[in-house]
Amino acid sequence: MKVRYSVEAFALAFVLYTTGLETALAAAAIIVAGTVLGDTLAGMTGKTAAGAIAFIATSVALIFGLPGLKTDYLAASLVGMLVGKHVFDGVEDASAGEILKQNYLALAVMAVVAAVREFLGSGAVFGYDVWENAVVSSAYLRNSFGLIFGGLGIAAVNTMIQKEISSDSIWIAVPAAVAAVGAVVGGDTMVTVKTVISAVIGVTLLISVRGKMKFSTPGKRFAGLPVEMISLGFLTMMLSVIA
Repeated sequence: MKVRYSVEAFALAFVLYTTGLETALAAAAIIVAGTVLGDTLAGMTGKTAAGAIAFIATSVALIFGLPGLKTDYLAASLVGMLVGKHVFDGVEDASAGEILKQNYLALAVMAVVAAVREFLGSGAVFGYDVWENAVVSSAYLRNSFGLIFGGLGIAAVNTMIQKEISSDSIWIAVPAAVAAVGAVVGGDTMVTVKTVISAVIGVTLLISVRGKMKFSTPGKRFAGLPVEMISLGFLTMMLSVIA
């Protein structure tokens, strides 16, 4: 079975939008809608126009449609761009049933990940406090854990659709690393300098991870994007401790 859902868009959404179940459900629904819209229009308008429409529609919906989340134009645009890229790459000979099935599986896994992160990070589910314990820590809401849980989430979807996905982790790792590392660079550093430093460190870590992964055998469902996301999550976590 070929991949019919936007892997990179969901992977980045796992990092950015799974700190709360309500936000995750809204973001996942928007990604699914953008993907289905683009794939539906591809046969009528061509992949380029359909990809552009999917990009714009997804980005605008994420900017204005996420509950309880401060508007992040860059994050929304990056996720929208990845949905557009998926549509442009094309899913020839895909039935509507295949497209919906894989997208809904990704949505369900994203919801589970969000519920776990929200529960561990704040002791709440869907915004309602349900548990107070020493295990609860806001650290689970950081991007480093978003990368780790995101890698596990993509691997879970791989397993359910019985597909090894070969996606380029640079689409997820670099923007996630910029956000994660930028948060731990000294607060008195100029924003521009912080961003440049974050980007350089993110790219360097990604190259290092990729080099090491050549000598490992993580299993076909974890190979590629999932294991690279998990590895980068641990690396950014260690960096945040040192910083």
